Amino acid sequence: MPSGRVHEAVNMICLPATFLVPAPIQVLPFVGGYLFGTFFLSPDLDLATSRASTRWGLLRWLWMPYARLAAHRRISHYPIIGLVIRLLYLCILVALGCLIAFMLGWRMTPLAWDRVTIPLMSFVGGLLVADVLHIALDLLVTGVRKLW
Repeated sequence: MPSGRVHEAVNMICLPATFLVPAPIQVLPFVGGYLFGTFFLSPDLDLATSRASTRWGLLRWLWMPYARLAAHRRISHYPIIGLVIRLLYLCILVALGCLIAFMLGWRMTPLAWDRVTIPLMSFVGGLLVADVLHIALDLLVTGVRKLW
């Protein structure tokens, strides 16, 4: 299985191709999602010591329950499903943070979803491409090793 450095290098080598995304996908949010997916929301968050986990710094502990629940290279490495699970987990963390902020008296302005839809979908598309590249590289390297 490739190391975190190899996954990141392959994703960075493929980065220029992300500028070829078709309309209505917006390039900047797409690239932002691609980079966030490569460096922070990697399928390897299921390993407490992965490069993606350590990049979360002081917030790294937030991903420890996820790492315990998701065995490495199992459901976290299924295309789409693994990403959806990580996004749901992240949404739960954000919702809990918002709830705590609300309880402390902070007020937040809701987003106008009609203005956010295409950029948000573009961002998620970038996350998905980074995720699929990661999983494809794992499968490729594992398949080649089995041949030897």
